[in-house]
Amino acid sequence: MKETSFDPIDLFLRSVREMPERPAVHVDGRSWTYAELDHLSQRIAAWCDAVCGDEQRVAVHGARTVLAYAGILGVLRSGRAYVPLHPDHPPLRWRSMLTRASVRTAIAPAQVHAQLREAGIDLLVDLDGLPSAAARSNVRGSREAYVMFTSGSTGEPKGVPVGREQVAAYLQHVCTTYAFSPEDRFTQFFALSFDLSVHDLFVCWGAGACLCVPPADGALQAMSFANEQAITVWFSVPSQVALLQRMRLLRPGALPKVRQAFFCGEPLPLDLARAFCEAAPHAQVVNLYGPTETTIAITEQVVGPELTERVVPLGRPFPGHWARVRTGEALATSGEGELVLSGPQVNAGYLGQSSASFFEAGGQRWYATGDRVRMDPEGVLHFLGRVDEQVKLAGHRVEPGEIDAVLKPMLGDGTAVTVPVLRAGATELATFIDVEMDPIPLFAALRERLPAYMLPSRIIVVDRFPHGTHGKLDRKALIERATHG
Repeated sequence: MKETSFDPIDLFLRSVREMPERPAVHVDGRSWTYAELDHLSQRIAAWCDAVCGDEQRVAVHGARTVLAYAGILGVLRSGRAYVPLHPDHPPLRWRSMLTRASVRTAIAPAQVHAQLREAGIDLLVDLDGLPSAAARSNVRGSREAYVMFTSGSTGEPKGVPVGREQVAAYLQHVCTTYAFSPEDRFTQFFALSFDLSVHDLFVCWGAGACLCVPPADGALQAMSFANEQAITVWFSVPSQVALLQRMRLLRPGALPKVRQAFFCGEPLPLDLARAFCEAAPHAQVVNLYGPTETTIAITEQVVGPELTERVVPLGRPFPGHWARVRTGEALATSGEGELVLSGPQVNAGYLGQSSASFFEAGGQRWYATGDRVRMDPEGVLHFLGRVDEQVKLAGHRVEPGEIDAVLKPMLGDGTAVTVPVLRAGATELATFIDVEMDPIPLFAALRERLPAYMLPSRIIVVDRFPHGTHGKLDRKALIERATHG
């Protein structure tokens, strides 16, 4: 018997063969069948072959259009990797990403072609520019699936190339552990530049189900969208549901059709998970965890009545993967320390740079997450916080040092320090500077280089920075000042 392949394109094409007339994606008010989406992806693959030459990466503009979804499929079936561009990020950030990934071709709507040319793209195509007929039906394999960019403390985004085999390892576990069917309708809340979107697309298409894409303001309309589209599989960051709860929309029985729900990207408060269980009384709720460097997610915890902690545990690693707690150089199977992970989903490293986060021990390659955890005697992981200053905002990793590095050239001999602040139940950023300056040009410089979610809510001038007894910067004092004034 032929072994089942969990390569993302193989999963999609199996659904094309078995159910060509079923809806594959509902976007921008229209449903596209598997056959239609397949044909469009073939046209994109033909364009890639005609213009990309030896280039192995192609940018895909992440606007919520069928072009983006077919673009990802077309790039992958051409044997190349895609580099998603968030539509709301500034062109200077696009340029940094494209330069680091050596990309000069892009699939994007016509209205953003001028911006992409400014960002360094030479060859662009939209729906009108594609070959009118599919020129190929064969599929080429490749080692790399995509490159995602995360915040970097040096002032530039950091590229994470992820391989097709790593994605296939993830899909094999999720697609065989949880029961999905062609009757399912999946949410697609995540931006395509967020690696959790890879789960949305290929878990859905592997089941022959329909991917339901909300409009750009979908986070605010998530409840009505889910019911209008008869959503059965939900996936979001916890803060999206927390927003619905604050809006008093997360009422008992509000999501009667949802039967499977996943959360990832942030700690999941148990009371929020319980509230979602009441809103979706027929759903199994699963907390997933995994940095981009470990391919989408790598641990899981089903939310059950036995849980009692304030935050839902991260759970246990997927089969065939390993978790250890690092204290100093020692790796332990219990206790508290930094979480390190190993297994087939761990990627090869960062784009064009080495990092101590990847290391060898015991004949295995490990990734140090920077997350502080407790591993209990049963091997369950419990999140305790960070070992560094990294912050999560709506599921996005933010290195405060990247904000500080962007501001540094404008401050002369001055210093910028950005800290997270909890206000009204939500985390925001506050930046302190020790130079008397008008904050308006500083905010303008930040907007030119950073996505909106990384912008501090305030820039506060101080005479001098507080330091502890050992001369170390006292970040807690800054957080206290930003919180209480």
